[in-house]
Amino acid sequence: MNNKKHMRKIREKRIKSTKKQIEKHEDKIKNEDGRLDTTKDYWKKEIDENFLKQIEKDKDYLEGK
Repeated sequence: MNNKKHMRKIREKRIKSTKKQIEKHEDKIKNEDGRLDTTKDYWKKEIDENFLKQIEKDKDYLEGK
């Protein structure tokens, strides 16, 4: 029982930190010029592939799916 409570806390913290990372990446998209390896499309792809999927998994876990 204690383990589930701990995992729930961890998932909630991870959702918060992931949202902060998304904000940072969106700022980079707006403010920075693209380079050869980090174009604006690259940052958008990173957000879609990594962060949004992670948030969905964590929310599903918290909802008990």
